[in-house]
Amino acid sequence: MAKKKKEFEIRWKTDLPYKYSMGKLSVKFFKVLKEERKFFGSKCPQCGKVNFPPRAVCAECIIEMTVDDMVEVPSVGTLVGFTVVNYPFVDPQTGGMRPFPYGYGLFQLDGVDTYTMHFINEKDVNKMKIGQRVRAVFKDEMEGNLGDIPYFDIIKEE
Repeated sequence: MAKKKKEFEIRWKTDLPYKYSMGKLSVKFFKVLKEERKFFGSKCPQCGKVNFPPRAVCAECIIEMTVDDMVEVPSVGTLVGFTVVNYPFVDPQTGGMRPFPYGYGLFQLDGVDTYTMHFINEKDVNKMKIGQRVRAVFKDEMEGNLGDIPYFDIIKEE
């Protein structure tokens, strides 16, 4: 009988403090989100593609976009991919353990050429399907960060 090898394990705790700059487009995005509960994306002045969330450089044309290139986009769209996460992890928004299971989706907002990912208020994979309509849900007390959108809700068919 073969002798079982002992697993090798290293444990450590470290802090990784860092600072970053959001840039002017993100500043406007979060300001409008907090104050008006609206989404803004960036529209390339050359090819016309709309990006959400806003980008400083068009991935297609490789040209810089400015705050003047930002346009309002709807907070509704289409579910184009999804999963249900069944394991715990530390939520970077709160620093606490994220409750699980939870739904996570890939969306394309109406009038937008790119995709975005966010939480879905559904954790039964049998109740989700590609092509369903979704709507962003906003917190009562807005802070000007991604936590202001706790999840997207699947719009029930009538």
